[in-house]
Amino acid sequence: MASQPENTKLRQQVETAVRQAEKQARDYYRLNLPDASIDLSLRGRCAGQARVDRNGKTCLRINKQLLAENLDDYLNNTIPHEVAHLIVNWQYRNKRQRPRPHGPEWRAVMQNCFNLSPKRCHSYQTTPARIVPRPFLYTCNCREHHLTSIMHNRISRNYQAFCKACKTPVKFIAQQSP
Repeated sequence: MASQPENTKLRQQVETAVRQAEKQARDYYRLNLPDASIDLSLRGRCAGQARVDRNGKTCLRINKQLLAENLDDYLNNTIPHEVAHLIVNWQYRNKRQRPRPHGPEWRAVMQNCFNLSPKRCHSYQTTPARIVPRPFLYTCNCREHHLTSIMHNRISRNYQAFCKACKTPVKFIAQQSP
């Protein structure tokens, strides 16, 4: 876990990068784009999220773990990527139709305003947000199946599960310890 001074430094670096990208967009498009609030609570595989509410308030959610692990690329590419979403969504906030998330409007902002390639996805190394335990052992005519508690409970309540390979019903064998 990052220490408090490291967290403060990361927050300052993100704040600087976001404000710089917002200023660049305001100057390029002559917009009254408001400063986005910055939330470092995003988790999982998503690097960032941009939101604009109906009143025009903007918010960026940032994945702090991916930020810390990929700092330079994150500040130089992911922050402008998310700010580009803010710009497009802010411009369309009062219109009936919403632009596609990575559509031509967003691509134009990435290329024209930020001089970046409009890449849709990051290539950061991520780990699964959680590993789902599969402690229930079932069998069919061709192999063993390790099922979750959700599927096990469905089968216990008369749900009939079949093997996708051999098309025969699966049968409970044992519950394995984690």
